[in-house]
Amino acid sequence: MARIQLPEGCYGLDLADGTKYSGKPGTKIEVSDEHARTINKSWYGSTGVMRGEEHLAIGTKRARVCTTCIPSRRWNVWTTDCPRCGAATSEETS
Repeated sequence: MARIQLPEGCYGLDLADGTKYSGKPGTKIEVSDEHARTINKSWYGSTGVMRGEEHLAIGTKRARVCTTCIPSRRWNVWTTDCPRCGAATSEETS
């Protein structure tokens, strides 16, 4: 799941496939990874109004990154091999 920051005054999203997400203005809502990619490619994503972002590692302050996957994927700090493509992960830089 990915997160989308709702702009002020926006109470949710009604997507073309009929999916509806609701939330409070100015808060983050969880959307599917597919919908986050669609939003990032849309006018909203290209202008910076809304941007889908992946969850950071849960319970850790750092993450490991797979730079082989496009876009780069972030995994839990203990994940040494990317679960998606099998490549080695590296420590995330600030």
